[in-house]
Amino acid sequence: MPIDLGFKIARIDLSNCQVRVERLEADTFDLLIGGRGLAAKLLFEGQPAGADPLGPDNQLIFATGKLVGTPVPTAGQTTITSKSPATGLYFKSNTGGAWAKALRRAGWDAVVFTGVSERPVYVTIDDDQVEIHDAGELWGKTVRETEAWLHRELRGQGWDNATIGQAGENLVNFACVMTNLFHAAGRGGLGAVMGSKKLKAVSVRGTGKTPVADPTALRREIEAVLAKIDGTVKAKLYVDYGTSATVEYVNESWSMPVNNFQKSHIEDGHLISGSYLDEKRYMRKGSACSACPLGCHKYSEVRQGVFRGKSGGPEYETLAALGASLGINDVEAVLRGNELCNDYGMDTISAGGAVGWLLECVERGALPPGAAGDLDLSWGNGETMVELLHWIAHRQGIGDLLAEGTRIAAERTGGDSYQWAVQANGLEQSRVDTRVAKAYSLAFAVNPRGPDHLHAQPMAEFGHFPEARELVKRILGREEECTGTTLKGKPELVRWHEDMFALTDSLGICSFATTSSYIVSLESLALMVSAALGVEMSGEELLERGRRCVVLERCFNLREKPNRKDELPWRLMNEPISEGPLAGHVNSAQELGGLLRQYYRLQGYDLETGRPTRELLGRLELAEGVKGLDDWAQTLP
Repeated sequence: MPIDLGFKIARIDLSNCQVRVERLEADTFDLLIGGRGLAAKLLFEGQPAGADPLGPDNQLIFATGKLVGTPVPTAGQTTITSKSPATGLYFKSNTGGAWAKALRRAGWDAVVFTGVSERPVYVTIDDDQVEIHDAGELWGKTVRETEAWLHRELRGQGWDNATIGQAGENLVNFACVMTNLFHAAGRGGLGAVMGSKKLKAVSVRGTGKTPVADPTALRREIEAVLAKIDGTVKAKLYVDYGTSATVEYVNESWSMPVNNFQKSHIEDGHLISGSYLDEKRYMRKGSACSACPLGCHKYSEVRQGVFRGKSGGPEYETLAALGASLGINDVEAVLRGNELCNDYGMDTISAGGAVGWLLECVERGALPPGAAGDLDLSWGNGETMVELLHWIAHRQGIGDLLAEGTRIAAERTGGDSYQWAVQANGLEQSRVDTRVAKAYSLAFAVNPRGPDHLHAQPMAEFGHFPEARELVKRILGREEECTGTTLKGKPELVRWHEDMFALTDSLGICSFATTSSYIVSLESLALMVSAALGVEMSGEELLERGRRCVVLERCFNLREKPNRKDELPWRLMNEPISEGPLAGHVNSAQELGGLLRQYYRLQGYDLETGRPTRELLGRLELAEGVKGLDDWAQTLP
């Protein structure tokens, strides 16, 4: 069966409440696949340089990949793309659940929002019917309350919602977009972009079907993928505990960011681990995103006490950011903090980073002990963390400063406080200590989002699992570099993981299948693309489409900020790990500079500036395939 590889896009101008349909031909698929790649093209082409992230010219793009809606394992991802208020740069944030499947079944590949509504609104997409509704009753409600209201108001089955809470309404720089209640497009403040447009929710219902080219061949390849799960250690851990399975290992290897990356190990760290959550029955059950056989998303519940409540998760990053990074090993406090972040629509990583910065400022005398009134601003206080999350979401008291993110907070506070803002280019670092993870250090430095794990995630560098060692061997031709602290081979690992991540985001499948659980190889992915879409591409040809996306995103950032640097947080570049078997490790300028030059050479970038060259843009066919890129490229070497 022939598959339509063109794109149908809904363009919604909220300033004048107009909706129009745009169609792109299949050559865009051949260039950038779709999903994240399509969104990067739309953002570069449709947005004036220098647009205010919270202004009417900034686009907010929801995009899905062509595999979404098919039975391909983990094909249920939405990529939300915009210019971030936190970084002032390109940002994509990914979310699971069922929203993407609903959009594809409604017949759309992307929805692009521009303008600013005069009043709060929500949008419904019911197959071909796109409507804008008054959301006055919704403004001021939490994500949970908004979901309940939409369920009552829409009255039909099959609606999937993307919503914001009060953090998005109050333009918190790390507000997120929540889909299906508990799934977060977590980083970069795209919930604030949505809030700036007075857009409370986007509700989608699709009744169509997503055809596949060769159902028999696709079924055969899917069965081969599913057969790998029980025999793949990492996949089994995700099935049992989700990403919370990682906590104990990271802590016991003395690489857990504790007290805002001052320490590397937290006492009784098992008390915030996935196995403890399961043992004490806080972890209630699992949930799978559309078409996902792993079901890594969990639900948790505290059944009594001051932190009583229910929520999705928690993920490793949340347990680390709201737990260990604040010196907290009270799992009930962390679960309550996770619930609040989900309900307010707020990134747990940046929220935890902001609170950690505040605690250290008080510890070192940059801010007075009374900076938050009567709150006890010492490490390890779960009640203080929970209260500060309320303050941040509502921009109350010191929460108003923290809501700006640690870069701006440190600039306003002055002194040495910038040293304790564990951020680069405006984004708080994921809870990965790059001082002992050298592929991660390079990946974080070149990430267009900032120091974050969901752009490349070269987890294989540690070689913890047989599948990881085999992947390293395939990429490098050897496996002796399977350790986090060596430098050899790291640029090659980062490049491969960047390309693969961009490819999976563009197809609409979850990166956990490829770069984390290792159940889907590049060759298997190529076979499923062929069977589902009728497109014959080798694995390497698919990777090249991912690479085009990576380069295009870099071009957008250089257009916005020509002097943007590939860098890491000050602390991790200047303060060695102080304790444990990994004491003394640090990210030095010399070390990072050497890795960057090797990476630039691999990519075909200018070795001194890291800029893509005109020759590279021509070879990748981006200059002719993306409007306006060729004109901008005249400024390149």
